[in-house]
Amino acid sequence: MGAEIIEKVACKMGRIYVNGEQMTDVDYVMKNGDRVEHWVHRHEHPVRDLPIRIISETDDLLVIEKPPSLPVHTCGQYAIHTVLGQLRENEGKTGLRVLHRLDRATSGVLLFAKNYETDLEFKTTLKQGEWSKEYVCKVDGVFPDEEQVCEQPIGPLVISMGIQCVRHDGKDAKSTFRKLWSDGTHSVVQVHIETGRTHQIRVHSQFLGYPIVGDQLYNSTVWGPTRGKNAEYQKGFDELCEDVRNTHKSENWHEKPNPEFERRMENLASDSTDITPESPGISSQERPEFDEICQKCNVESKKVPDSHFQLFLHCLKYETPKWCYKTELPEWAVQK
Repeated sequence: MGAEIIEKVACKMGRIYVNGEQMTDVDYVMKNGDRVEHWVHRHEHPVRDLPIRIISETDDLLVIEKPPSLPVHTCGQYAIHTVLGQLRENEGKTGLRVLHRLDRATSGVLLFAKNYETDLEFKTTLKQGEWSKEYVCKVDGVFPDEEQVCEQPIGPLVISMGIQCVRHDGKDAKSTFRKLWSDGTHSVVQVHIETGRTHQIRVHSQFLGYPIVGDQLYNSTVWGPTRGKNAEYQKGFDELCEDVRNTHKSENWHEKPNPEFERRMENLASDSTDITPESPGISSQERPEFDEICQKCNVESKKVPDSHFQLFLHCLKYETPKWCYKTELPEWAVQK
């Protein structure tokens, strides 16, 4: 079902506003300077119901322990289900400035500045390489007892998806791995990174042959029979890029179509069908939980796997000569 059908029905129902006035004329021709609003029933992606723990707070800085599954800031269908969204809704904290990021499924230490001066100071020290960054991850296999250093350069593989790989023309990156313990199947490893490339630990652990447990992006045979160890993919770069893109394309997450809903929408969009517009100015709080013309409300959603919510990667400590912020080991990293 095309977006034009949904938009036409929304207009007939009175959910389109032009310059603050309800617009139900589907043949209205836009003019320069028109301001258009479209009231839609918005769905947030699911996240885990986990608390955001405040590690430290001053007039200038907020340091938290980020739970897995929450992106740091608004992106795609995430707005309230973000770290900034939850801090705003539950703690009343606004105006926070993002100093660095953690991947959505990664947990651990996360810093926010509360003003411009602090934002500039911390980002300057970060850019100058003064931050020491320590992580812990759980990987497949029995990691060597000896410290392992990976200095493979990292660059983009699928730019549109943010997926990275080891490549000779990539940016310099250095990760130092040290095993904490192993149960014979998996190992928990402490990682110190001197650079901060996108997905650096995930890519370097893959290269060493010990990918992070359950990592949907980098722990897969789409990277070759050894899952990308030593960057030996058994295929060319272009083929690898295409295979990885197809594995993770958004269509794989699309819900099952609802033929009855599509027929109903096509009927409502028909010029022969009259619709009584809803009263103007209805607030979001007054609107029902189920929306009859919302595509998300009228399809069967696919089950989200647990690996989508949590990556076994945790930011344990950030420090400079002036400050240090750290968390305890996550439960999965504690030896039983």
